[in-house]
Amino acid sequence: VESLTPSSAFLPRKNRTKVYDLGEFGVPTVPVIGQTSYRRPDEPSGWHVHKGCVEFIYCTSGSCEYESGGRRHCLKPGMMFVSRAEEAHRQLDCPKGYSSLYMLFKPAGDRTSRWFGTAVAKLPRLFTCGRTIPMRFGRIFSMVEGNRPREEARIRLQTETRALLLDILDSTALTVRKGRSDALDGIAERMRNHPECEYPIERLVEECGMSKASFMELFKMTFGRPPYAYLLCCRVDAAK
Repeated sequence: VESLTPSSAFLPRKNRTKVYDLGEFGVPTVPVIGQTSYRRPDEPSGWHVHKGCVEFIYCTSGSCEYESGGRRHCLKPGMMFVSRAEEAHRQLDCPKGYSSLYMLFKPAGDRTSRWFGTAVAKLPRLFTCGRTIPMRFGRIFSMVEGNRPREEARIRLQTETRALLLDILDSTALTVRKGRSDALDGIAERMRNHPECEYPIERLVEECGMSKASFMELFKMTFGRPPYAYLLCCRVDAAK
């Protein structure tokens, strides 16, 4: 496993279009932010980790597979892949037509940054995002590439990167507001048809692509009881 520091996390490659270090603009919590577009297939990355950084990868077109935590995750347009700090992961393919927006987040010592670090650590590895994510990235790029006074650029970039992180965190709650999901219905049906099986919460959470808290809230709201209590009822019914 290769251990990458923020400065070497994304080396310039023929297909890469943008990569910036916001630390140079007074935002040390975002050492890398960029955009990738593959005009032709390229060599995928090997196993690596980002020292002290959480990586966000948002797919804008095409599709790509990533591996982490012993599982493969297919990233499609509108979806976000999250690699937690110090977690080994790799990109399995770099197909033509795949493009993405990406960012490394490095929690600092201030209170706000610590709060973001705690909240980000609870995110699932893969989930669908809201439509504001590409807009936030675009605004950050335009600020970096503009000619604003340095202090104004710093304040605007700090505000916009925090807004981007909040939008990412809020994206997992969108599933709750949409109501009953197909994935949740499938889990409940499996519990009814096969109550003898085990259903680890960690596996169910990743299957639905939401945080544990959001999954528990949505399941209870939909079926009237938490997952394990629902499974017990299914087992009792089967025994009867």
